[in-house]
Amino acid sequence: MPAISLRRWLASALLTTAFLGSVPALAADLPATPEGALKLRAFFAKYLPAAVEGSHPLLAVTPEGSDYLLAVDLSAVNDLIKETGSSYDPATILYKLVEQDDGRWRINLEQLPAIGFRAKDATGSAEIQNYHGAALIDPAIAWFLSGSSSATKGVLKIARAKLDQTIDFDNASAELATTVKDDESVSTSAKEEIVGVAAAAKGFGAKDEPINWSARIDKALIEIGVDGLMSRKAFDLWSLVASHPARAELIPHEADIKGLLKDIARPGLKIAERIEAHRTVVASAIGAVALADVKYEIGAANLGPQSSLRLGVAADGLSLPAGLAPANAAALIPSKFDLAVAVKGFDLTAAASEAIADMRLTEDGPFLSDTDSAKVAAALFSAGPLRIEISPSHVVSPALEIDFDGVVRYQENKASGSVTIHARGFDKAMAAVKGLDRDIQEKALPALAVAKGFAKTESDGALTWVVDVSEDRSITINGIPLGKAPD
Repeated sequence: MPAISLRRWLASALLTTAFLGSVPALAADLPATPEGALKLRAFFAKYLPAAVEGSHPLLAVTPEGSDYLLAVDLSAVNDLIKETGSSYDPATILYKLVEQDDGRWRINLEQLPAIGFRAKDATGSAEIQNYHGAALIDPAIAWFLSGSSSATKGVLKIARAKLDQTIDFDNASAELATTVKDDESVSTSAKEEIVGVAAAAKGFGAKDEPINWSARIDKALIEIGVDGLMSRKAFDLWSLVASHPARAELIPHEADIKGLLKDIARPGLKIAERIEAHRTVVASAIGAVALADVKYEIGAANLGPQSSLRLGVAADGLSLPAGLAPANAAALIPSKFDLAVAVKGFDLTAAASEAIADMRLTEDGPFLSDTDSAKVAAALFSAGPLRIEISPSHVVSPALEIDFDGVVRYQENKASGSVTIHARGFDKAMAAVKGLDRDIQEKALPALAVAKGFAKTESDGALTWVVDVSEDRSITINGIPLGKAPD
């Protein structure tokens, strides 16, 4: 874990538990044998770097009853990463592997000690307490079928010359489940709940600027999903590359590599991530910023010409420290927002197919030439025009509530589109602006007056603006050209 960042460790802590847990034995266990241990050693030796001569082996496999005890010695890792100037304190991680008579394997984490590490510019330690976990793996699909986990505490500490950082959580649990489809692709969902996430940093930055902040999240929920993944093909590709580490060794296997890539890149793969944080407080020199709820979603889908990228962000219950915003501005500060956009008009399948066809595993030069890269880009945007679709979104403050949606199109360096905006409480917002400093009033009030002049008043008193932008860059608001005074 040398030179690891807080963000990377947290992501690792969140995701690691999603793959481990208590999985019931639904099939009979086969006895562990010396021959089976040899096969396991050969399997791991094929994919993991060999230990430096004269050092401890990285892995040891020992048959014990129906279990194979797998020991991972971090001391052996030190010899492999010696040139980086990083090292781990001596520690051994223990797993138990059990082969079932249906061909599947159960993996149980038996020992996860505290891990200390050193890097060129930092030292630190990581510990997860009372960790219990296991997973059920099906070699036929080279993927996890199920799993769950729990831990009562996790702590990471990093100390640099001028800065100390910590991150910890009080309790965590996770569940993972996979469905295998008729086409042998997998659909997997991993869900995790973490209670009492806290982080802090104190000291000085790279330019000797003082750093002193802390943050706490009462509860975090993480959900990660993958659908349509050809896991077996992905493992076969990784196996081929891992067993031929030199680029020259891959040249005879170019056709096999391209075939596997085509199977993996076929239409249908979807990936999604969702994170929720409840009751978040960040304290710093300027005071405490609090949020009742924060949600973040991102998803991508390889669906040929219908490929898409989606992003959503929402927050509620924003509270700022006194003095951070201008005086009398409380009525204008958003306390809630919900924003969602989708990017469409590109073809991931076409781009991947073009890249795979043009890829060359020659010993020298890039995998793709500049000419081929241009062809890949052309294939990617062949489903154009590129569109940014704004789903119905909302921003709410005590004085003003705004709803908006629309679409923006990009093609050949030209932009066009239409956005519809609805506002309620516009007069209250203008009144609130009149309570601000004079220089703010002088800048904001004329613009707000012009905007109100262009607006259409609805039956409920809301104001509406339909903003259209044409490819010649002309702009109309509610059908009135911008620059022309409304009637």
